[in-house]
Amino acid sequence: MNLLLKSAVAVALLSAASVSAYATSVTPPSSGPVPVPGLTNGGIVVEVYDLTTGVSMTEWLGSDVGSFGAPSATPAGGGTLDYGILGGSSQFSSLFSASEIAAGDVSFTVSGVSDVNPVTPTVDLTLSKPGTIRLNTLVSVASAANTGVASILNAAAGCNNANPCIALNTLAPGYAVGKFGGSLGGLSASSDAAGTVGGAALDFFQIVGTGQSSTLQTPVQFGNATGAASWTLSASGDLVYSVPVPTSAVPLPAAVWLLGSGLLGLAGVGRRKSKSA
Repeated sequence: MNLLLKSAVAVALLSAASVSAYATSVTPPSSGPVPVPGLTNGGIVVEVYDLTTGVSMTEWLGSDVGSFGAPSATPAGGGTLDYGILGGSSQFSSLFSASEIAAGDVSFTVSGVSDVNPVTPTVDLTLSKPGTIRLNTLVSVASAANTGVASILNAAAGCNNANPCIALNTLAPGYAVGKFGGSLGGLSASSDAAGTVGGAALDFFQIVGTGQSSTLQTPVQFGNATGAASWTLSASGDLVYSVPVPTSAVPLPAAVWLLGSGLLGLAGVGRRKSKSA
């Protein structure tokens, strides 16, 4: 009987571990290794830009498309990846004023591409207005991401491996809105990839090409059984990737520990009764 009770405790604790949420702080690298273009698992890049002032900040998050995997691999237990204040709190606030953010003039985009076969790319991206996308548009988006990383983030004439990369006007070498930006170099306005800093979260999608130019590509939502995964960028510049935590996953670990204690208590009572007998 004691063996059965101990087994029950072990199973309960393992169950708790399997549904526990992750909460991780991530610090983007200040410099290389630089994000690779999408001809492999390209780097996940966030871009923040103010179309009123012409200021932009592009930052490689230190991860790539392979870090997130297929949408089905999104953690079932949910949780968050907090990338902190982009560029540092003093830098972000000096580039993007509170008044511009409050006015809704500052936008952001998160994207990455795996483009081993340029005809059938895999693109991970935020979308504020998801919809079907033609393959030729998707190929254009992948090409723009490749070009953006290679010529803007990595090239000596661009960011030259600086992370983050700052441009103070639209003519500066590091100004990447033309390559990333709200349209990602090819998306139509009906599938805008950009959201507003300090505004609602942007859902995260993966789009995989089929190799047929006439075929419509349907984005697949990153998420789990509880809901959609999303990116938010607060007015202070804090970037967070969130996967919903199942409601049962929050109280479950404490409840299971309590159950385990109770079961072990019963095991002790059983032993005392056996000795008295």
